[in-house]
Amino acid sequence: MTKEQKQYKLMIMADLKIVESYYADKEKTLRLQAAYHMQQAVEKTIKLCAEIVGLNLWGHDIQNLIQSCDEYDKDIEIPKLIRDKAYVITQWEAECRYYPSKIVRKDSIKNIYDVTVKWLEIIK
Repeated sequence: MTKEQKQYKLMIMADLKIVESYYADKEKTLRLQAAYHMQQAVEKTIKLCAEIVGLNLWGHDIQNLIQSCDEYDKDIEIPKLIRDKAYVITQWEAECRYYPSKIVRKDSIKNIYDVTVKWLEIIK
């Protein structure tokens, strides 16, 4: 991993610290921010994995990013839960920042968080 990729990984870990701090908060607006940062962490992790194998991906849609990885037929491991929940995670990017009536369950955020933390640990 290059120095820049290592710094990018630190940015992902910063997103995850925010998620860890607020995913279970009783204050809904903080929980929504945790969901937003969870989406950001997943998006950035996919992009980091792609960059490591020579792909430069753009966009925020998790489904599209996964599809791009699959189309290039690179060995990019994306956890099953991330694949299965790609649509939901993508929605967190905008809806959690702009729509305070959005409902996101804390266990949904936590499940994605746990998988992403494990995923990041194997990226070297």
